[in-house]
Amino acid sequence: MTASDRQAHEPDWVSWSNEQLLTLPMSQLGVTLEGAFLSTQIQQLYAELDARQLLFRPHVWLSNEWFTPDGVPGIAVPFYLAHPRLAKLELDQMLEVEGGTPDWCMRILRHEASHAILTTSRRSMQVFFNSPALRFL
Repeated sequence: MTASDRQAHEPDWVSWSNEQLLTLPMSQLGVTLEGAFLSTQIQQLYAELDARQLLFRPHVWLSNEWFTPDGVPGIAVPFYLAHPRLAKLELDQMLEVEGGTPDWCMRILRHEASHAILTTSRRSMQVFFNSPALRFL
């Protein structure tokens, strides 16, 4: 894809002022995890899990911040990492872009993946040990 192709496919809000962009609801941004930055980081996480022979693949979705909900085998990733213009807005507003470099993003993804693995393991153990089949033991 050439630079002119990318510009033709860029959302209108890319050229908006910060003030204008702040009025747009997150749900109307139209961003996805498919951007080069996030998709590369997520694929690296999955490759690292493969290399350690872990079958676990956390679900990843865009949200307003980094987190892993208790009992959910997945990771919420801040929406501002889905597009460079949103990362610039985050930098302008918060003075940093948490997870905005490849190394920083991977550190946070690994951290959140460990939460997702642990919460999934705890849930699996609860289901297993509360199973009617084990009540006779």
